[in-house]
Amino acid sequence: MTTFWRRCGWLPICIPACIAVSAFGQQADSGQSLGDVARKLRKDTTNEVKMTDADTKKLFESVDRIFAFAAEDTGMPKHAAVKRRLVSKEDVEKYASGQMAKEEFTKSLTKSEVSMKKIGFLPRDFNLKEFLVKSTGQEIAAYYDDETKTISMLNWVPPDRQEPILAHELTHALQDQNYDLAKWMKAKPAGNQAAGAPVDGDMQIARKAVVEGQAMVVYMDYLLKPVGRSLEDTPGLIYQMEEPAVKAVIDSQLMHDAPMILREMGGFAYQQGLIFEGELLHKGGKKMAFAGAFARPPRNSHEVLQPAAYINGEKLPTVRIPDMGEVLNNEYDAYDSGGIGELDVRALLKQYGERKVADEISSAWQGGAYVTFRRKDKEVAEVAPSTGDLALLYFSRWKTPQAAEWFASFYARAVSQRYHSATVETVPACAGETCPVSVAQIATEEGAVIVEHWNDNSVVVSESFDPTTAAKLRTALRDGTSAEHAENLPQEEIGLRLFDIPAFQVFAKQIGIRIAAEMSREAGR
Repeated sequence: MTTFWRRCGWLPICIPACIAVSAFGQQADSGQSLGDVARKLRKDTTNEVKMTDADTKKLFESVDRIFAFAAEDTGMPKHAAVKRRLVSKEDVEKYASGQMAKEEFTKSLTKSEVSMKKIGFLPRDFNLKEFLVKSTGQEIAAYYDDETKTISMLNWVPPDRQEPILAHELTHALQDQNYDLAKWMKAKPAGNQAAGAPVDGDMQIARKAVVEGQAMVVYMDYLLKPVGRSLEDTPGLIYQMEEPAVKAVIDSQLMHDAPMILREMGGFAYQQGLIFEGELLHKGGKKMAFAGAFARPPRNSHEVLQPAAYINGEKLPTVRIPDMGEVLNNEYDAYDSGGIGELDVRALLKQYGERKVADEISSAWQGGAYVTFRRKDKEVAEVAPSTGDLALLYFSRWKTPQAAEWFASFYARAVSQRYHSATVETVPACAGETCPVSVAQIATEEGAVIVEHWNDNSVVVSESFDPTTAAKLRTALRDGTSAEHAENLPQEEIGLRLFDIPAFQVFAKQIGIRIAAEMSREAGR
């Protein structure tokens, strides 16, 4: 899809809520160009020092001024003054440690990790918990806590350098005062879910993109204010900085060691949230971008990645996999299930070498779901399985026959990268309306992988089932004989479950910090 921002050549950069980098001061000469201001900033190499009492007073007073700016910029009214406090490095590190102490890799997250490995999002030998613990660093900054309703500021960073991030964080305070963020994040869409049903995680992270995207708009508007600009009237402002910034992040050791699913999910709420909000800003102004997005939030990663789908109210048919217990003669239990969304597909394409076409192909996604199955065995029922213990059924729909065929071919090609051994097998000839458009079968050390493209633009994948069982599953899936059971299985997008892990949230913020630092340097060139 061609969006307004992309037509202007701007793929915005993410700057998460924890950034404390050099930024535009409020006393800038309005006659200066943006480049002049940025170049001046690049020369500011102020060392970290504890603020004086005068600095503290200035910083505290700036909260009210910046809060008023955010209210005017968003159109969200202020309902109360924001509580504020000054914290030391030790305080922030203690807070971060407390958050990390809450870290629990629950049984459901363990299931997600094994399923990610089975599908190919994570390498077989990748230790997710170990990676996230090692990747969390010391990059910390001011933050708004929606539990205490308090903005915490840093006692070792000069006030002028904290002000822009306060614009970001105080936007969260405004959102909280007007919509109760904790409650809004978990609210069910009217008429879409049964009473007591859990809220899908993909819906929650789509809402997270709204929250962070709006804060990014205010952040950027605050930076642009000294030169009389805003994102609304300067859509192509920083397009030239995108490529160097992204390259800088990818080339960092942090990103080099991360599987693509972590990279894509890490920047999603900030980077894609900003793009999404920018599209709304262009289409319907601030009313649509701010109050409108809270009144009608996006439902999944597809609507965030494809803002036109959200703006036009696009309706996609639900893609779910029915209960296959009878088909499998109760020899398997459903181990894990969920959705594979557009963002997941984009990550999968990039993981296996298709970066140049990842955006184009993933934009043709029209729905996807998976179930991993584990053969029943009472003796090992409580033991976390390996990928070899699981079988997979994955069903996806695509916008065009060409996109479906391309994805089916890609998935079959990628099998050799996911398994130690992969041998293409001859498939018996098939003719007639009941035959797939194309089929590939590959033998691996964990059993057969069968990929079928059907004439309704769907792709059916089975892994580690014997061909006879795979055929039965495909027939049941396509006939919909068990459709009445479909709603029993949750459709949470698999990659977005990473946001349930506190350490991953820290990892995501670090991605944005590194990009923001590069963005500041590029602005002055």
